[in-house]
Amino acid sequence: MVRSRSYRTAFATVFLATTLGCASGAPQSAPPRPVAGQAAGLSLSLDPTAAELRTASSVRLSGTESGRLWTFDNLPLDRWKHEYEFAPDADWLDRVRLSTLRFGDYCSAAFVSPTGLAVTNQHCARECIEAVSTGRDDLVVDGFLASSRREERLCPGLYVDQLVAIEDVSVRVHAAADSAGPAATDIDRAISEASAGIEDECEAAHVTAHCQVVPLYGGARHVLHRYRRYETVKLVFAPELRAAYFGGEYDNFTWPRHALDIAFVRIHDGESPVRTEAYLPLDPAGAAEGDPVFVTGNPGSTSRMLTVAQLMYERAYRLPLRIWLLDHQRNALASAMAANPDYEADLRQDMFEVSNALKAYGGMLEGLRDTILVGAKIRIEDELRAKVAADPALQAKYADVWDRLSALQRRKLDISPRMNATNTTLVGSPHLELAGMVVDYVRQMKLTEAARSPRFRGDSGRRILAMIESDVPVDPSFAWFTLTGHLRFVDTWVRPRHELRGWLFQPGESVEEAATRLIGRTRILDASFRRGLIDGGADGIEESADPLIVFARRAVAEAELLWEEWDNIMAEESVQRRRLGLATCDVYGTADPPDASFTLRISDGIVKRYPSNGTYAPARTTFYGLFARSAEFAGAEPWTLPPSFERASARIGMDTPLGFVSTADIAGGSSGSPVIGTDGRLVGVVFDSNMEQLPNGYLYRSAEGRAVALHSAGILEALRSVYRANALVAELTGRTGGR
Repeated sequence: MVRSRSYRTAFATVFLATTLGCASGAPQSAPPRPVAGQAAGLSLSLDPTAAELRTASSVRLSGTESGRLWTFDNLPLDRWKHEYEFAPDADWLDRVRLSTLRFGDYCSAAFVSPTGLAVTNQHCARECIEAVSTGRDDLVVDGFLASSRREERLCPGLYVDQLVAIEDVSVRVHAAADSAGPAATDIDRAISEASAGIEDECEAAHVTAHCQVVPLYGGARHVLHRYRRYETVKLVFAPELRAAYFGGEYDNFTWPRHALDIAFVRIHDGESPVRTEAYLPLDPAGAAEGDPVFVTGNPGSTSRMLTVAQLMYERAYRLPLRIWLLDHQRNALASAMAANPDYEADLRQDMFEVSNALKAYGGMLEGLRDTILVGAKIRIEDELRAKVAADPALQAKYADVWDRLSALQRRKLDISPRMNATNTTLVGSPHLELAGMVVDYVRQMKLTEAARSPRFRGDSGRRILAMIESDVPVDPSFAWFTLTGHLRFVDTWVRPRHELRGWLFQPGESVEEAATRLIGRTRILDASFRRGLIDGGADGIEESADPLIVFARRAVAEAELLWEEWDNIMAEESVQRRRLGLATCDVYGTADPPDASFTLRISDGIVKRYPSNGTYAPARTTFYGLFARSAEFAGAEPWTLPPSFERASARIGMDTPLGFVSTADIAGGSSGSPVIGTDGRLVGVVFDSNMEQLPNGYLYRSAEGRAVALHSAGILEALRSVYRANALVAELTGRTGGR
């Protein structure tokens, strides 16, 4: 699954969110920062290997390494006409643009009927499905079908965005940047303030609009996207979990796939369903091998403009750390679910997301260990640098940008271990989070209201105080697990003689010994002790000998300095990435698409098999394959057929295509994206990629990377033969204007 979203810490999910009976009352933890590590097996070098440097001199470039994620204001119409003998007109492009939706802040969707019916993935709609379940039903497990409009269930808090206008605002944003002070933080702030001003003006002029200024090509261009936001979304259909998640994490990011990862919702404009002429009629036949197809959606992010030094940082530090943290979080969730089955429903979505991200980051890291991929990146960079060096004007403007970005990676490597070690929310330890919260609260309360961090102002600060002073039961095994996790992080990733280690470890202590000592000597889980610390104020914090208060006191003070330095590094990197983007555009123009940014793109490709395991992976799968895969695993989970499929086996057209793959370019956020034929009809819905496609976020290659989609014929067959969703089928096939 290729959905993109943020993750809560295990502690915030299990503990803090229940403290006040309201998840929104918990302070939000910052996402993990990239870190330098010294764990066994990790490369500490930011330099390419000798083999990669040799490969760079001989690798052959295809010219499509920047990918195919085209913006609608800069389309390769001549190339499409040459490759596919297809040249879409303005009406075709407007209709597919207006049909495509941004689903919340993590997925894509599309209108498929004139009465507001939209299609996405079950895993995208899963939060809604969880929310509309009742105490009597679990719709994630059992599935849902509304037999009438009255039975469609409102998805709380869900919205969808439709892109209605695009405007280039580069001149105004660049003018603000050019008039700012010389410091990177001043330039970065000027760009942010100019963008915010443009967005505010847009929303003032268009009352129902949601406006966003989007940087492209690293900030070389800025465009204003104006969206029509719909805030009433109702669930119409979702299959049961065994169908939608058939194969589970084992089959995730693989091909062939047999999951029916589909959901339908209805979008409302106020009280009534949207009436729209912009929708994608479903093609009952769908796409065949060799057909050109187009994917429209909102891919989350790609990193194809990274320099080689930035790529080395990804490979050596950021990705290994992300994997380490996600693995810890997955183990914490599994432990909590096993210890208390009542948590299962609440934590199931988090487990899906964490497991998905873990496999995705693992695939990306493996891709960055591919000598040919890195060699190609070196070759691309060398060619751009040579073109800059050959032009005196460009040389004067941009010659130093690569060295500056390389130096920034080394500064990040130096600072990030300390940032993570002093982050008391890093792995969700109740001991450390509470200690950090108490110390931070007391520090913040010494300041004026205006000078405090936003999360300590007004009602937010009062909620934190209530949380600190509340009696909250903490499971001892969970608390032990998470504290040892933080200690193990420090032991693994902070260099041996760094003073930070002495804040948590005594000489010669193992992780387990340190955890035993700290838990035995701290009183931080005692609410009365925490209240006493609050009452004692700054003097009480300074005088406390509690080992975790001592650590938090040092950590919070150190973190404040480190974050300031980190923000300066990020501002400088933003400025240099903008310069790199300007250099790229000055040399090549905008012939290549920019990196993805969870904004609307259209990608082209071919339905095509690919070589795998000494043979070919097919271009499509069928219902035959679904039943066969279950039989080959003797019906064991996660290859257990849903009872609905077993009951319908005699009715299902077993040779009907269920899924297919194409060379279309996608990324996290593309889940739920419509796949469109040249006639403008829906032929499929993206729900995943294969493992070979995951490194495409750094460099696009179509030899084996594939976008995985449900086939329109398979969608219809399942609705008709398995679920008997006759009204829904009629609406999709245009035999009715809707139920």
